[in-house]
Amino acid sequence: MLPTWLLITLYVLMGLACLVLGIRWWRRRSALHRELQSEAEQAAREQAAIVAKPATASTAVEQTSADVIRNAETTSPAGATSENISWQNRTLFTPQSGSHSVDNNDLPKVEPAQIPNVGTDDYFFGSATPTLAAMLPESDDTKVELKKELLAAGYHQPHAAENFSAIRYVAIIATMLFFGALLVLMPTRFEIPILAAIIIGPLVIWAVPRLILKSKATDRLSEIERGMPDTLDMLNMCVSQGMTIQKALHRVSKELRNVYPALAQELAIVVDHARIGTLEQALRNFSDRVDVPEVHSFVSLVIQTERMGTSVSDALADYSDSMRESLRQRANQKANQASFKLLFPTVLCLMPAVYLFLLSPALVELSNFFNSGGIESLRSGSDALRDL
Repeated sequence: MLPTWLLITLYVLMGLACLVLGIRWWRRRSALHRELQSEAEQAAREQAAIVAKPATASTAVEQTSADVIRNAETTSPAGATSENISWQNRTLFTPQSGSHSVDNNDLPKVEPAQIPNVGTDDYFFGSATPTLAAMLPESDDTKVELKKELLAAGYHQPHAAENFSAIRYVAIIATMLFFGALLVLMPTRFEIPILAAIIIGPLVIWAVPRLILKSKATDRLSEIERGMPDTLDMLNMCVSQGMTIQKALHRVSKELRNVYPALAQELAIVVDHARIGTLEQALRNFSDRVDVPEVHSFVSLVIQTERMGTSVSDALADYSDSMRESLRQRANQKANQASFKLLFPTVLCLMPAVYLFLLSPALVELSNFFNSGGIESLRSGSDALRDL
């Protein structure tokens, strides 16, 4: 049984922790509400200014050019780099950091959740989701890796990362509150196990969802890797009959829906992106979402053939054969490694049974020897030798 002062200290600390978390949640929610309100007021003022003071086309162009130059002077000071300038305050028509050439390749990539007009219908906990997600401490590198894993696992919602973090945070807090309530209600003889569960339970809840997500992402990428050779063959048949790459991808995505659903989903996304933008952009997004060597090579192959004007059908036929050969070599490599990986289970699981089977007759005979007076005979023999 724990002493009374220790129990009181634990209860006070748990109450203070709940109070601090509640205050933090309320402050973040208030700050988010004020930010949204200020953005709405600013948009309303800009719209009112546009309505009250219309301008001609030439005046609008001059004003836009002046605004661009002013923004370049204010948001791009000397010595600024592309790492500390976000996509919201970048200027597209003026050089950055005193350079004389415009390079759009260094622009930060816009995430779906960063678009101002994106909907919030996919929030798991409603408007409280961003606040709950922000209360889970994670570094920037961890957030980037989490987004990649979510895309690889098939979660393409704009706020999938925030939903995942919010669910983990709520699960951790719920676990702590559950075991804390058990600590109050259960008898004193269960205090030590419950205290251990209060420490171990949140750690398990924090680690298990990420492990499940990584496992799901790995399985999905393996499915896409296995389906790439068949996809190339079907694309080759469609392109050789006169279809364009975009229409061929649309047809192949329908045919692969029952066999490789993950690959069919990714190809459907590529088709949708190609309809909005260009095929090259859609393929590059496909390569960013799916971190598989076969996908990277396929994207590079299609983009190169489109730029050079070479035969897409011949390139796809040759590459499908080389891809199958590489997959066969990987399968042989895994088969050669299987014997080494099976060594440890064999030693740990089978060898004790083998030793027991071989040594059991000797152990039985030795037991019978001692039970039938073997110790007395050994003693008498040793005494006789001593008398000599």
